[in-house]
Amino acid sequence: MKILLRTLFLVCIVLAGTSAAKAQTTPDPGLPGPLAVTKAQYNMGDLAATLPHFPTPVEIRGSVHYPTSMSAGPYPVLFFLHGRHSTCYNTSTLAASSAWPCPAGRLPIVSYEGYDYQARQMASHGFIVISISCNAINAGDASLSDAGMYARGELVQYHMRLWDTINTTGHAPFGTLFVGKLDMQNIGTMGHSRGGEGVVFNSLHNDSLGKPFGIKAVITLAPVDFRRRVLTKIPLLNIAPYCDGDVSNIQGVRFYDDARYRDATDEAPKYSVLMMGANHNFYNTVWTPGSYIAGTSDDWTYAGSSTSAHCGMSSASSKRLDSTKQKAAYNAYASAFFRMFMKKETQFEPILDVTDIHPPASSLLDTTQVFVSYHAGRTDRLDINRIDSVYNETVNNLGGTVTSSGLLASGICNGGLAMPSCGIATTTTQEPHKGSTTIKGVAQLNTRWDDTADYYENQVPVAYQDVRFVNAIQFRTALKYTECTPGQSLAFTVRLIDSAGAVSNEVTSDHSLVLFYPPGTTTNVLPKVLFNTLRIALDSFSGVNMAKIRKIRFAFNQSATGSILITDLAFINEKCGKFDATYGFTMGTGHNVLFKDTLTANTNDTLTWLWKFGEPSSGVNDTSTLHNPTHVYASPGTYTACLYIQIKRPNGRICADTICKTIPFHLGVGSEAADDIAIYPNPAKDQLTIAGADESDVLRLVNVYGQVVLEATLAQVTVKLPQHLANGIYYAIVTTAKGTVYKKLLIER
Repeated sequence: MKILLRTLFLVCIVLAGTSAAKAQTTPDPGLPGPLAVTKAQYNMGDLAATLPHFPTPVEIRGSVHYPTSMSAGPYPVLFFLHGRHSTCYNTSTLAASSAWPCPAGRLPIVSYEGYDYQARQMASHGFIVISISCNAINAGDASLSDAGMYARGELVQYHMRLWDTINTTGHAPFGTLFVGKLDMQNIGTMGHSRGGEGVVFNSLHNDSLGKPFGIKAVITLAPVDFRRRVLTKIPLLNIAPYCDGDVSNIQGVRFYDDARYRDATDEAPKYSVLMMGANHNFYNTVWTPGSYIAGTSDDWTYAGSSTSAHCGMSSASSKRLDSTKQKAAYNAYASAFFRMFMKKETQFEPILDVTDIHPPASSLLDTTQVFVSYHAGRTDRLDINRIDSVYNETVNNLGGTVTSSGLLASGICNGGLAMPSCGIATTTTQEPHKGSTTIKGVAQLNTRWDDTADYYENQVPVAYQDVRFVNAIQFRTALKYTECTPGQSLAFTVRLIDSAGAVSNEVTSDHSLVLFYPPGTTTNVLPKVLFNTLRIALDSFSGVNMAKIRKIRFAFNQSATGSILITDLAFINEKCGKFDATYGFTMGTGHNVLFKDTLTANTNDTLTWLWKFGEPSSGVNDTSTLHNPTHVYASPGTYTACLYIQIKRPNGRICADTICKTIPFHLGVGSEAADDIAIYPNPAKDQLTIAGADESDVLRLVNVYGQVVLEATLAQVTVKLPQHLANGIYYAIVTTAKGTVYKKLLIER
């Protein structure tokens, strides 16, 4: 059995013009779990709490989904926060309005129940899920300079404190039902719309308070990003719906963009999932037409019409996701994210890190409907060219020379501040990644060609040319639609050139469909330029010396003309390579087995060993952390011994491997020798007496870790024990011409 921790497994990819070349291979995270689920409500009142950054009292109300039994607690905890929506509806006319508390004749709109579908899903997999009502803030945030961001984050923190009390001592209305059932150091949060900005601020606020709660994962769902807060050191997943008519500039991609290089020590990965036919409201059942009594809408009509190409539900060319498919898509990707980072279910990682571009079957999507951006943590990424300054036009982040040939354009643009514009659109609604004269955006390489001999190239300095332990090369890219033929996708060749001049080529369209022409024709809204990750496994390349890759060339030989934007070129995830745990063993005399690890480590690797000898009855003796230990089995038999090796690479990457072997141990103690030799006293203090041994016989003393701590020829009957030996259990083994004598011994001083 082989385990590679956090290693990116290779999966075959799509061909151009197809939605899937091979079937889904990654386990489906969107399938219901095995646990029965119960839902309960709590309501402390419409004006139950005050918050530091909100002028009026707010309600403390929500729902909780939990495993019905809760016998295996404590469970990881999720907090959901809905966005800005109407707060009340008229019970006679069903007209929606915004006030708090709701006036007479009106009832609250229960937006917090709109995510029950995902709460049930996660609870069935062993989570406790709390969804929070935010109506008071929605009714009163219009006059606030921060649009309610602070208050939303503080409201989440209030509910965390409340549930900490419920978990510790109990609290109405649950009594002691949840005492000890919540792991408040393993929390995930999801915020929709303005709730997205709220949960980002909540994580920063929790940090400022000394991290009383352990927030391990954050999802921003079609969020706003008014205040441009940056979250680092916590895994983040942003969901970007292409047909969002409410937050039509898809500004939530900034949570991903702004965090990429903000903290040089950040190990937390960032993800952004683009859902091509999704809108803003359909993620919440209470906001979806046909799913709730009042206040529902298809928000796309706020930005365009129902007949708009691609996004209009009644358009002949509509590619909109219906509400069922949209919720299923969110459910699948959110489940993968939370389960991976809160329950360490790393089998779902390929869905998010672009190793497997096939959507989970439960998402009901194909590869033309969803695209992922992935920014690896510090030690899982080697930046080749960040393309984040004009300096990178000629020198990359490794110090290598950047060149091009024949290109009509090859400049860096759109990063905002003093950086030039790429000249695509005048509104950020169509260019969500774009900066301005006062706001930083994503710097992009503007690349345009008109000849199949044109190319863009990054040289790799000698110190970085050995890529045998690298999984993939990746970058984010998008088609520059203003300079391309409408409706036509593009492709180019990624070429590796080694120091001897050997070449290996991979065509982008064989690995991803990200260079699609962005759909839609709504004035000032569509099409949109949205970056997505294109990843090519280095194992796809052949015929070059992977220890000496000198150049990475983007050869634009797949079309006569074209124009694309590129950013974030990197090597991804140094892998374990030929790191294989293996060992041999030899039968010693008596019950003694010698184990020898035969792994050859790479230079500067740090290794640790853990042996399990397959004899649980030996207690602490059943394990050893030595490189090459000895284990003394109590009796003959067949045992399964396992070696677990962990390796730490110089860049901090950790990998592990395991191998188990059967030990057919059938040797016993020679009866004649056993009858003739006595070993005493037991317990021993300063010396041992071995009676009946010959002068040529040998005594070995083995500690509980399998290490020989004393070896002596028995020229004398009495053997002095070294003073440095600690109190504890040892094994005295005497090897004679007639056989071997074994005795468990206690040293007690």
